Amino acid sequence: MEGILKILAILVLIAEVILFYRLRKNRNRMTQTVRITVLFAIILIPIASIVFANYHVFVGMKETKSCVGCHVMAPMGNDLVDPQSQTLAARHFKNGWIQQEACYSCHEDYGFTGTIKGKLDGYRHLMRYMTNTYHEPIRYRGEFNNQNCLNCHNGTEKFHAVQEHIPVLENIANTNSISCMNCHGRAHPEPSKRTPGHPEYERLDKSPKEIARIREHLEEY
Repeated sequence: MEGILKILAILVLIAEVILFYRLRKNRNRMTQTVRITVLFAIILIPIASIVFANYHVFVGMKETKSCVGCHVMAPMGNDLVDPQSQTLAARHFKNGWIQQEACYSCHEDYGFTGTIKGKLDGYRHLMRYMTNTYHEPIRYRGEFNNQNCLNCHNGTEKFHAVQEHIPVLENIANTNSISCMNCHGRAHPEPSKRTPGHPEYERLDKSPKEIARIREHLEEY
């Protein structure tokens, strides 16, 4: 996909140069309508490119390998593929409850069809990482969206067979003061284990080479 985008970017640039050159060369012979059309195209093409690129970013966010591409996300990525881990993410991945796009399945509100708040949080995380203004361990601000769990679990026979889920669903529908993780545990390693100096940190914070290995593992999965 990256190669296709590069080719499209080059083609767009060539088209822009040709349009601008023809406009300057033939401006005296062009009618007002043609001039407006060409100028409109010069403006429209970059806007369309931005929209397309933005869409590609949101689609790319579905890929787990893009999430673990950031060094600060290494503890989450390493834990995800650890068969001994008992975090929610690792158990879902190990048992095949999420076949692909493991991160996006539980962070769907970051995606193209997600909430505005989810998108803003995603861009904030990116800017923090790019400007190196984050502190380890990174922490999730706000509350986890229970709907991300219910998208898969609600409506299934196994889920509704658990009587304790009935009052929980009522709470979520009314006050939404209960999180699924209150009962089901952490999705990722706790912050203390992701803090430099902790015995678990060295194991979770792998080198770029190890992160590349994780990405290869995810591609084969």
